[in-house]
Amino acid sequence: MNVAALALRQSRAAVLVAAALVVGGVIAARALPSSIYPPLEFPRIVIVAHSGTLPPQSMSLIVTRPIEQVVMAVPGIRRVRSKSIRGAAEISAQFDASTDMVTALQMVQNRVAEITGDLPARTELQIERMTPAIFPVFIISLTGSLPTPDLYDYANFVVKPEVARVPGAGTIEVQASDTREIEVILDPARLTAAGLTVVDVSDALLKQNTILPVGRFAESGLQHLALASGLWKNAGEIADAPVKVKNGGTLRVSDLGTVTPGAPDRTLLVTGNGRDAVSMSISQQIGANILELKAGVDDVLIGLSKTLPAGIRMNRVYDLAQFVEESIVSVRDAILIGGFLAIVVLLVFLRDWRLTMIAAVTLPMAVIPTFVFMWLLGGTVNLMSMGGLAVAIGLVIDDAVVVVENLHRRAGEGGSSVVDAVSQLMGPLVSSTLTTVVVFAPLGLLSGIPGQFFRALSMSLSVAVIVSLALSISVVPLMAQWATAHHKSNGESHGRVERFYERLLAVMVGRPLVAIVVAVLLAALTAGLFYRVGTGFFPAADEGGFVLDYITPAGSALTETDRQVRKIEKIIADTPEVAAYSRRTGSELGLFATAQNTGDILVRLKPRRERARASEEVISDIREKLHAATPLVEVEFIQLLQDMLGDLEGSPEPIEVKIFGDDPVRLAELAGPVEDMMNKVTGVVDVVGPQQGNPEVTWNVNPIAAGRYGLTVQDVSDQLAGNWLGQVATALRLADRTVPVRVRLPDSYRFNPDSLAQTLIRTADGKPIPLSEVAAMERANGQGELMRENLRPMAVVHGRLENRDLGGAVSDIQNNLVNLKLPIGYSYEIGGQYQSQGQAFRELLMVFALAVVLVFTILVIQFRAWLPAILILLAAPLSLGGALLLLLLTGTDLNISSAMGLILLVGLVVKNGIMLLDFSEKLHQQGEPFETAIAHAGRIRLRPILMTTFCTLFGLLPLALGLGAGAELQKPLALAVIGGLALSTPVTLLAVPGLYAAIQRRVRQ
Repeated sequence: MNVAALALRQSRAAVLVAAALVVGGVIAARALPSSIYPPLEFPRIVIVAHSGTLPPQSMSLIVTRPIEQVVMAVPGIRRVRSKSIRGAAEISAQFDASTDMVTALQMVQNRVAEITGDLPARTELQIERMTPAIFPVFIISLTGSLPTPDLYDYANFVVKPEVARVPGAGTIEVQASDTREIEVILDPARLTAAGLTVVDVSDALLKQNTILPVGRFAESGLQHLALASGLWKNAGEIADAPVKVKNGGTLRVSDLGTVTPGAPDRTLLVTGNGRDAVSMSISQQIGANILELKAGVDDVLIGLSKTLPAGIRMNRVYDLAQFVEESIVSVRDAILIGGFLAIVVLLVFLRDWRLTMIAAVTLPMAVIPTFVFMWLLGGTVNLMSMGGLAVAIGLVIDDAVVVVENLHRRAGEGGSSVVDAVSQLMGPLVSSTLTTVVVFAPLGLLSGIPGQFFRALSMSLSVAVIVSLALSISVVPLMAQWATAHHKSNGESHGRVERFYERLLAVMVGRPLVAIVVAVLLAALTAGLFYRVGTGFFPAADEGGFVLDYITPAGSALTETDRQVRKIEKIIADTPEVAAYSRRTGSELGLFATAQNTGDILVRLKPRRERARASEEVISDIREKLHAATPLVEVEFIQLLQDMLGDLEGSPEPIEVKIFGDDPVRLAELAGPVEDMMNKVTGVVDVVGPQQGNPEVTWNVNPIAAGRYGLTVQDVSDQLAGNWLGQVATALRLADRTVPVRVRLPDSYRFNPDSLAQTLIRTADGKPIPLSEVAAMERANGQGELMRENLRPMAVVHGRLENRDLGGAVSDIQNNLVNLKLPIGYSYEIGGQYQSQGQAFRELLMVFALAVVLVFTILVIQFRAWLPAILILLAAPLSLGGALLLLLLTGTDLNISSAMGLILLVGLVVKNGIMLLDFSEKLHQQGEPFETAIAHAGRIRLRPILMTTFCTLFGLLPLALGLGAGAELQKPLALAVIGGLALSTPVTLLAVPGLYAAIQRRVRQ
């Protein structure tokens, strides 16, 4: 008893199971978390070290290198890359894809902890495993007429706690140009007269502003704690704090200087829409539902807006959840439109609304239960899983179409029962479905982002196709029994299409040379197009915004960088498509060591329907204006999510030329010609080379001269740091926060280069002497940044692309690099996303080969013969020409998305061949001559083949048009399948039967 007969006998159970799966799918769809991408794991750990204001050379030697060396010893490490800048270092550890990153993080933390004592004092370390939770999903900008420290306090102590209570909210970072601080500004003359230093005053304040437990006692049955306290109750008490002088007298702080509200020396600038602002970045916890997080944050912001102090405004600069919502809606619309078009195709072919409705019902019945399996397998609702369902729309209806058409034809001919009609198709149905599913089996071999992305797509697509097969051989026959009861028999019909096809098929069968010539021409077309189509990595998408990274000339002061970037902000503000923007100088989006002459501007564009230009057009326009307005500023434009994925994977730039050698100065010199060359390559933009010429003033302390005054080099350095940088002595404790108290000298004294040599330092016996007595000043231009990879010094020149494919641009660069003359011991490599692309393409080629082997295995099992399996599979490589031609005509690169389409194509193009040759074999076994059997099978199977092909093509059409947010990700895949399937259909219907007949005729002879 077959499945159809069992379903008819157990009709109530079959309907109940199908209904239960649909209901479960609806519940699971509402319960599944939503995100832009599938849950991603990145084999990368980043260590960021901050150590005062050490120059890059010192950072590289005494901070970066020790960390690199211990990290290199961690098992599973593949690459260690570092960047050292003034006062900071960033070490990136890339591991093998199979590494357990939780264990790797623990091992890195342990290894670094072992050497922490050898690092400079007060070195701050941050060690993080790179996950999407590192990057914010919302960025809120607070602006207003209040001072920046007040805005910061409101954001940090009012808004942040409210947002932190929202379920799913992760790290919340608040940044501002200025934060609140109490400054004790000492008069140098009074300080010298009193024989004190900044360090002395700082130590005195620290010892007074304290509270310590000094005892305990019991009284009236209660235990009392005894405390000794000198805590200040308000800022006014700081001025009255006594400072002890050596001769026994005492002075108050007010006798030595003034106490005033202030802010730390600026190392960071934050603006919103061109005004001083506070930026609040909100990340998402791993596994949280971003749409639920958005709803919770929206509720908090709405509630806070009703109680905002006068003069404060909150503006949302970045909202990833909105893009997720719009993307899912666009994919949902693509599913609905594709399903509707497929149903229209069925109605045109069948001209029977009952049978059309039966096939149409299988669409929701196959798609909705997929969410149950996504929930069981730990999936999420994201662009890729929903994209898999959108691709499946044209496929899940195929099996139902074949069954319904066969029932329609046999009922029209007065044929046998529904069970017999389904039994006739059981073998081909199962085989054709399995060929679609098995092509995704080797995807487990894909590593990195491509593997994780397309595993989510293949899971949803495979489940939907398998469910549709189960429905087609169980529930569809059950419903068809009702439909065929109302169908009138009118005998076998032959339309004009069938008669035209019979004549063409007769030519191919009678003249096999024609089929051979066609196959050779298609093979030549495929080979020629392969070298014409551009190559890329990930498809670019209009994400509704972008990041502008900028670098002013090396060594630029923060004020000069601000002056230059204000011009950039003016150009952005005047761009009509821009809705809002937020700028940071001295900080970047993500986890980085950032210099004061670098930063980023996050730009949010108006919704796509409200602007005439796409984001790439807006970027191109702004880029041209910036080159004219700020020629000395190097800029990069990056799409938001591309920036995030590139940073997480460790390959943020599309093209990267790495030059290796021993001498950093020589490396920087060699990088100059490479940067000039890349600027001249067509389509390469935003070229950035190594930073050079960081101005430094070194005070060389003479240890002999210092020793005469009873001082060491460390003593002199400590006093200079207190004089010029100031020292945070203690903190004023308020009810819900603390305010740092910094002791320093006046700005006019600290920032005047003419008076630095006259800075007074105190000798061991308390006498003041000028700095020039023990030290001499030396000016020099140091390195702006020092980079290494696997402990090898390197210089990096990187660039991005505009209207150019990645493979073509890199080919031009490689041709130019051949002429680059490098000294002995120096070499270069091409890295960046091009390197990731090469690895992904090699893995995809292996996946493609394994998919062909698996499909061929199924074909051999189905036909129990070599010849039909080989001929059917021959249609797969011949159909690639159609896919490549459509990619070329639409200007789409051969990237990992279109490559996935080619792999899917292998499983799809053989389906029609299975249906055709399987039926011809059965007719031949029943006694028909071979040529007659092929002609008969072609005539019978023509309509279902055309129906399934057109259903697939029209089902994919909405994705191929790339309409809506995020649709660009599946567009190349859809184009490749449409182009290949359109060409494979005539190949399967004409060339394959012609070659089969010719070979069989030769065998008989």
